[in-house]
Amino acid sequence: MVSVFTNSQFMFFVMVIVVLMTFTIESYYSAPINNINSENESVNITKRAYTGEVTWYNVGLGACGVTNNDNECIAAIPGAQFDPYTPNGNPNRNSKCGKSIKVTRGKKSVIVKMMDRCAGCKSGDIDLSPAAFKKIGTLGEGRLKGCTWQYV
Repeated sequence: MVSVFTNSQFMFFVMVIVVLMTFTIESYYSAPINNINSENESVNITKRAYTGEVTWYNVGLGACGVTNNDNECIAAIPGAQFDPYTPNGNPNRNSKCGKSIKVTRGKKSVIVKMMDRCAGCKSGDIDLSPAAFKKIGTLGEGRLKGCTWQYV
């Protein structure tokens, strides 16, 4: 038995295919390179600068499996930037753990160590320890908009 689409059904079908292809192509080009093949492999870290909001949190045992304290310059990055680098679902082995990140707000900047995953951050945002946050703002500000960060 042969089915025949009406014009509206056919157009709907074409639109669905176009949308799916758009998401697939966008994912392909925006996905980070995941070079986690061995223990000693150097990981390709994109020099891309992210733009978003900076918040602060009280650090402790982070997703990288290390306990840090509020006096250290520590960062938690969003799942969108963290998860692709987590091999076999083990965040403790994430290749981004321990990498240095420069966070900039206007003319102020701070170098932090990435040690955690920020569950509440949108793509491009970053969460800092109190010590790091104080280098570019005051804790009372709570949320800094229009900041950038990138791996250094």
